[in-house]
Amino acid sequence: MQDNLTSIQDRELAIQERLKTFRSDLTEKQKEWLEFSTEVDHSMPYFKIKHFVGDAQITAYQKYKQFLLEIRAREESLENLIMNIARQEAVIEVIYEDMEKITSPAQMKLKEFELITNRNDLLKLHRRLAQGYEERRSFILALQEMYDSGEAFLEDGTDLKDAIQDPKKVEALEEEYWKYRLGKQAALDMIATGKIGTGNMEAITMLDHADQVKTLNVAIDWATRVDGAMGEIQSRIVKQLANVNYDIQLQNTSLELE
Repeated sequence: MQDNLTSIQDRELAIQERLKTFRSDLTEKQKEWLEFSTEVDHSMPYFKIKHFVGDAQITAYQKYKQFLLEIRAREESLENLIMNIARQEAVIEVIYEDMEKITSPAQMKLKEFELITNRNDLLKLHRRLAQGYEERRSFILALQEMYDSGEAFLEDGTDLKDAIQDPKKVEALEEEYWKYRLGKQAALDMIATGKIGTGNMEAITMLDHADQVKTLNVAIDWATRVDGAMGEIQSRIVKQLANVNYDIQLQNTSLELE
């Protein structure tokens, strides 16, 4: 068995050397980047989770639900990875058992390649598992932040965890969410074009009259606030530029100030 292991190690080294020939046109630094690309953490960053997954949901209720959905998805993915790792380890054990029975050098060579492939697959699974744990942790931290800030509680102090298990509260929270969502979408239309788009307007008209008015109030309020904030920022920047000697050079769509 020791001879087989030595043979496998030699075969792995030979394969690695062969792979290196496909990198002959790369500099040492470029090869370093290539290796680093397989090791760096590619999980979703916390900033993206907080602002573009959580805050994109508009209301705290929907944000809370989204975080739960994301955590569940990662948990199920981790469960699958753990099962796949266990299965991969069993496959490798079977390969070792088969190798003990092989007498043909050619068959042994094929079995060695099979072993190398499965061992590499196992390494990839462990890499994905580590990143999966990190991403799950980030979503749990985002949910924890909702509790720390008080955002995970309704105005009456009800924990959103309890609220989403109460059908009556869920109905009220869903109603609030859709009013704010349609209102914000309509506001974005107003900011971009000066009027509410037909798609969002059609959706708003599906509500009863009172809810239509509330949704349009949200739209106008949100658009007015954004417009006012943009005006203040523009005014401040104009004042700052008035005190700077600058030379505008349009080159490659860039603007350079001196």
